[in-house]
Amino acid sequence: MVEGLIKDKSTGETLPESSLYIKELHTGITANASGSYRISLAVGSYTFVISYISYKTIEQKVEVKSSLKLDFNLESEREMLGAAVVSSERKNINITRNEMSVEKLNMKQIRLIPILMGEVDLIKALQLLPGVQATAEGTSGFSVRGGSPDQNLILLDDATIYNASHMMGFFSVFNNDAINDIKLYKGDIPSAYGGRLSSLLEVSSHELTDVEKLSGTGGIGIISSRLMLESPITKGKSSFFLAGRRTYADLFLKLSSDEDIHNSAIYFYDLNGKINYNINKNNRIYLSGYWGNDRFSNKETKMDFGNLAATLRWNHLFSDKFFLNLSVSLSRYDYTLKGETPSLSGIWKAGIWGVGGRADFSWLLNASNTVRFGLSSVYHKFKPGNANALIQDSEYEVNIPHTQGIESAVFIQNQQQVSDKLSLKYGIRATIFQNIGPTRVFSHYEGDLAVFNSYSSGKIFNHYWNIEPRFGAVYVFNDCLSLKASYAHTNQFLHLLSTSTAGSPLDIWMPVNPNIKPQTSDQLAAGVFRNFSDNMFEASVETYYKNFGNVIDFKDHPNVFGNDVIEPELYEGKGKSYGLELMVRKNEGALTGWVSYTWSRVFRTVEGINENKQYPAPFDKPNNINVVLNYAISKRVSLGVTWVYASGQPVTFPEGRYEFQGDYIPIYSGRNKYRIPAYHRMDASVNIDLNKNKNKRWKSELNISVYNLYGRKNPWIINFRTDDDGSQYAQMTYLFSFIPSITYNFRF
Repeated sequence: MVEGLIKDKSTGETLPESSLYIKELHTGITANASGSYRISLAVGSYTFVISYISYKTIEQKVEVKSSLKLDFNLESEREMLGAAVVSSERKNINITRNEMSVEKLNMKQIRLIPILMGEVDLIKALQLLPGVQATAEGTSGFSVRGGSPDQNLILLDDATIYNASHMMGFFSVFNNDAINDIKLYKGDIPSAYGGRLSSLLEVSSHELTDVEKLSGTGGIGIISSRLMLESPITKGKSSFFLAGRRTYADLFLKLSSDEDIHNSAIYFYDLNGKINYNINKNNRIYLSGYWGNDRFSNKETKMDFGNLAATLRWNHLFSDKFFLNLSVSLSRYDYTLKGETPSLSGIWKAGIWGVGGRADFSWLLNASNTVRFGLSSVYHKFKPGNANALIQDSEYEVNIPHTQGIESAVFIQNQQQVSDKLSLKYGIRATIFQNIGPTRVFSHYEGDLAVFNSYSSGKIFNHYWNIEPRFGAVYVFNDCLSLKASYAHTNQFLHLLSTSTAGSPLDIWMPVNPNIKPQTSDQLAAGVFRNFSDNMFEASVETYYKNFGNVIDFKDHPNVFGNDVIEPELYEGKGKSYGLELMVRKNEGALTGWVSYTWSRVFRTVEGINENKQYPAPFDKPNNINVVLNYAISKRVSLGVTWVYASGQPVTFPEGRYEFQGDYIPIYSGRNKYRIPAYHRMDASVNIDLNKNKNKRWKSELNISVYNLYGRKNPWIINFRTDDDGSQYAQMTYLFSFIPSITYNFRF
């Protein structure tokens, strides 16, 4: 028996889900969430290969004579430029690892992908993976296997990010200097997590690796600049990093001679930070946080929106076999909209809060079984909207009732090595959501008057609970071929009310209640994974089928914004999605990258919509192709190219019109009967290492990118206009044509 921890050499911080490969056996294992591994080996000599994203891989000869405790310490790989590595995990870990429908990327890979306006963006990198699609041109919203954006649980160090967008969605809230890596579960979500139907996106903040001296990274681009500093606090005990980013488009507006433009503003900023403290070898504490905000204003309108997220985490080792990861987190998203015109002035405020805790235990039961169990609970406070307005000297006030809820869960999961070829992962999650007063909930209409039920403070007036089984299996035929399968049942108690597939900062979060049931999903998936040429190439084929229950959709022409009776605007139904995902990627050599093709369909059937007939869901895009390539021309220069193609998004168009009292009223088609034209785009970039002297402390690089290389005018919005004679015509709006950018990056 060989067991131990895989840690960061500088800080002693454990490296969760790091990889250990044994050359002689042509097999490997993955460490657990606490960076611990355990493997049963016969007496003999073995070569261990240990790797982790953004760390230098090490090889070590190990003589096994009896039970052995052996820790490994990895050094951070801090190079800014180099050939792209799609996965830092060596050999066949993708074959043997007991998980599927999971994608990993680190920031080194993401920085090599061509970028928009000089801003490296991990969400846009995710949109290049199979089964993941952008919800609209240039936005940070994404759909996973046909799900809506609110069906993605986004966690930054265990804290929920409710809105991951900056500047109306063109950029994400994640500063690349402050992020270490990301992991996306498209299915096969661990039992420890729930609350969303489509995916789990885990974002890990920058690992504190260089604690001996002050160091930093940053960049200067055409629309923003950023800086990250990290330093020791107490040598060998604690360290911190602090990162900031700000756009400065508003500074250029000040140069305008037009007074309205001169007094306008559009910008965002964000701050990330993290502190770690090593109490002793068995106890470590981490405090991390994020704060970001957007501002847009002109002569008549002012809008502010932003996120706050913070996590306090304690890692405790009871023994070499028993670990605890305890965390407390705070999340907030809110926005304010102000208007000021001669006929209308007012203010609208809304938001959502979440405060929660999680206790996550890992128990290395024996060489064949690793058990993970725990519990979590989150208190949500929803503020759908408060408004005060003055319309033509008349005062109006709208107060949509605030509401609260507690979402709790207990979970247990076992990862079992049944034999050398078969491993299983199975678990169960029990969830409950409780609605809590004070609030009022719509009951019914009496004529035109809405009737509400009121509930006192602290009263639990409604609850939903469910059992969520999870299962995964992998059968390894040989060291380069495996078959995997998974099943997951999930529930969602929070809903995002949005009338636009592109998303908006003004979208409204609301919980389930006596009128709105939890959405449910059952997903079955299977895949074949094959490596070639000594694991230089990875190929995979995955297929999936999902059933959705209690899916909500808006009725035709809904009244959403400012409406304190939202339930009658929503209908419930069912849905389904299915698809096939093909991917080939090359991990080593001068040319690296991947090519993927996804075929998928998504349908809904909702009583009261489309004459109760099945219709395509908003994110039904049958064909999607992604090509992501990086070529290292030399040690200092690399070229990146991406090309994407996607079927047009389904839309509802007017098919006719009728005249009523001199006005022309459009007659619309069935729900999502038509499609906008297909989307395609090519981007390119060149990364140039400016460091002739590798011994200099100051290191820098230059990134030159072109977004939409051949100037494709992809539709963003299609509106129908009416001429004076009443005839209608379609008018297309597109966002981006050929956009070059240049960014200077540095570190010291």
